[in-house]
Amino acid sequence: MSTSGPGVDTHEMVLMHRVLRREFGQLPRLFRAAAGDRTRSKVIGAHAREMLDFLHTHHTGEDELLFPLLRERATLDPELMDRMDAQHAQVDHAVAALGKELPAWTATADAATGERMAALIDATMPTLIDHLAEEEQKLLPIVSVTLTQKEWDALGKHGMSAIPLTRRLVILGHITEETDDAERQRFLQVIPAPARLAYKLIGHRQFTREATAIRG
Repeated sequence: MSTSGPGVDTHEMVLMHRVLRREFGQLPRLFRAAAGDRTRSKVIGAHAREMLDFLHTHHTGEDELLFPLLRERATLDPELMDRMDAQHAQVDHAVAALGKELPAWTATADAATGERMAALIDATMPTLIDHLAEEEQKLLPIVSVTLTQKEWDALGKHGMSAIPLTRRLVILGHITEETDDAERQRFLQVIPAPARLAYKLIGHRQFTREATAIRG
């Protein structure tokens, strides 16, 4: 189903969802493979922390800036929105639990802790995947004809404001990693010209170096 209507172009959220599916999908393997290796656990732990923050910010933005507007303006299936809320709660509970375990694992590479975190992500992924798919198929078409561009941009600014300046080019690499040429150009059009230039000159190289180190 198309996620773009005559109003707001919501495709950038599809790109964010790709990051979440890809990076959380590989974390269980990375946690397990780093057992006993504190050099690896520091690398994987930093990446996991960044992705947990990315997911938390994504959800809080929807909870605060997106879902209330949809409930106010659109005729929505109550069961759909109740399901969205329940899925957010389940995923956010897992994020909080992972966040508590992560510092000790990052420092020690303890195998049992890593296995607990991996198993928790494995158990949560079906809910996350279903949630992202339903958002794309059922909510984004409504968003595209319900929100103003200013309101949609506020959601993007919320997400960007939570990312440290020193990490924004790397996150840009994550977002554009699986885009085709047309998607990449479409997304980069909303990025300020200085940031596009910085990504071309240094950001892409930094992202590639970090992604290689993380994935082994």
